[in-house]
Amino acid sequence: DSPEPAQSPGLSPADQPSEDGWVRTCQRTWRRWVGPTDRLTWMTAAGIAAGLALLAVWDARSVTIGLLFLGALAAAVILLQSAAFLLVRALARVSAKGKGSGPGRTTALSLAVRQGLANVYRPGSQATGILVSVGIGVMVIVTVALIERSLVQQLRQSRPVDSPTFFFIDLQPDQKDAFHRLVLERLPESRPELTPLVRSRLHAINGQRIIPDELRDQEEEQGRGGRKTWYYTRDYVLTFLDDVPKDNVITKGAWWDDPATTRRIKAGETLVSVEEDAANNLGLDLGSIVELDIQGSTVKAEVASLRRVDWGNLSTNFYMILSPGSLEGAPITYVATVQVSSQDEVPLQQAVVAAFPNVTAINIGDVLATFTRILERLSLAIQAVALFCILAGGIVMAAALATTRYRRLYESVLFKALGATRGLIARSFATEYAVLGFVAGCLGLVLASTLSWIFLHFFLDLNWTLQPGMLLLALALTVLLTLTVGFLTTFGILGQRPLAVLRHE
Repeated sequence: DSPEPAQSPGLSPADQPSEDGWVRTCQRTWRRWVGPTDRLTWMTAAGIAAGLALLAVWDARSVTIGLLFLGALAAAVILLQSAAFLLVRALARVSAKGKGSGPGRTTALSLAVRQGLANVYRPGSQATGILVSVGIGVMVIVTVALIERSLVQQLRQSRPVDSPTFFFIDLQPDQKDAFHRLVLERLPESRPELTPLVRSRLHAINGQRIIPDELRDQEEEQGRGGRKTWYYTRDYVLTFLDDVPKDNVITKGAWWDDPATTRRIKAGETLVSVEEDAANNLGLDLGSIVELDIQGSTVKAEVASLRRVDWGNLSTNFYMILSPGSLEGAPITYVATVQVSSQDEVPLQQAVVAAFPNVTAINIGDVLATFTRILERLSLAIQAVALFCILAGGIVMAAALATTRYRRLYESVLFKALGATRGLIARSFATEYAVLGFVAGCLGLVLASTLSWIFLHFFLDLNWTLQPGMLLLALALTVLLTLTVGFLTTFGILGQRPLAVLRHE
């Protein structure tokens, strides 16, 4: 005999759920969360998702970056879908608790609000899809705007007060003294700083030869980005200094003024101080041997210290600084930094260029202004693309409202037959559209603020600041967009006569 099926405690055999009952329960749950099952819809969605995945990987030229983008997009959609579902359920509870009546105008307004909320959470409503599509568009465009605004503010506010005005590069050794005299004659209070420079490339690390072409091939085969390869293949501008540069902090090892290090330098050893990020990417530590190629000649140096560099101080900073006396006989040029007032900028630049035609003058203020303009234009281009996301959300909303046009028409004429005015019906529609726009805007703004914080904090190492003005403007524009699209889609319903529609029933 076959064993009898197990029964749930407390239930009679007649009350036990059958296998078909469980299937129907699962189907109802699936439809409740996802919607009616439609093979064509899901096949279309799968095709779009596959095409988007291939496009992301192809455009990023990296499987890893493409998959990261798709993962972030999928996470945003899931969060929006979940939040939209929960908010729609919450609206249903609020509407149920808000039922009541009162005299006069309050009754009409209360009825309009209740009817508008009911349209959001009614069975077959497209509210979740509208919230997701509009929310994604708001998220993209506001994220770009927040990042762009933060970067521009950092450029305008974080420039140090004592940062140099000019960088004069390619000064030759025989021009150093003449340049110094010229600057002091014109600006006696200025303090020009001249720093020796030598260009080099990595030759070997701990005896292992660096071959740039092989490194690039390895990076391409492994599908990784080129940031690590960049540390191996870039040019390194070397210098030799007696003191630790401004805003540089020794994080490991000791500088040249340490007694033990001083003895080694006097004994003829060549030491180097390396910026900590470069050291991490190159696999360097205290005691590592670095060989540098300077126009065919090799200089071998031992890592004596690691430094943390503040690259935002707009001073001359270096990845590698050699000990004093290490570059004797090397083809040295100088870079000079000068801080001057705004009215002295043009006269000084003209005087230096006239006296030293080979010298290039770089105005830091002009560079920052140019970078700001480029950043603003780039942000504008990205926002123009992101605007299509908003428009796509509007189209999705219009299509969703169009699919329920007849039901809305039938409901409106029934309300008219029962004595409702056009104003009452219009207010109920406005309530529905405003709620959709408000909720989609809030969801998009929360995600946009989170994404902008993650990007600025973890990728750019910048501070994130709340920008309530921009967020409120974006929210208001989102509500206005949904109201506009909603009324353009359903405005014709308000003018329909009840008798003409009800005759077809």
